Amino acid sequence: MEQLQQERLIVAICAIAGAERIMELTLDYVKERKAFGKSISSFQNTQFKLVELQTEVEIGRTYLDQLIMRHINGEDIVKEVSMAKWWTTELAKKVSAECVQLHGGYGYMEEYEVARRFRDIPVAAIYAGTNEIMKTIIAKKMGL
Repeated sequence: MEQLQQERLIVAICAIAGAERIMELTLDYVKERKAFGKSISSFQNTQFKLVELQTEVEIGRTYLDQLIMRHINGEDIVKEVSMAKWWTTELAKKVSAECVQLHGGYGYMEEYEVARRFRDIPVAAIYAGTNEIMKTIIAKKMGL
């Protein structure tokens, strides 16, 4: 029980790392894949979707970097780590779902790493306490 803060922080780090990897795979794919005679990265919808996802991933990474330093310094950050674990695992699921869509049919083929990550990412919302438990912890820390 004493290591739950660290365990949840690790799950959050893994979730962000997974989201970053899926973004990397998807950015490479949309630059290469052509539709209607041009790269799908040139379509405004694709650009906007990837910009939105990248922004959220970078916000998550920034928050985690701050929490890592606070954890190293020995601070009690149970509420913040619970928030990070909940939010980053949900974000990773969102990113993987959106990126699979941008891969089209290839996104569901097991040969593509994005398909495997899409399949494997959701379990992170269960590790180290479900996301519903994270919300309960956060509510208690907020005095609710």
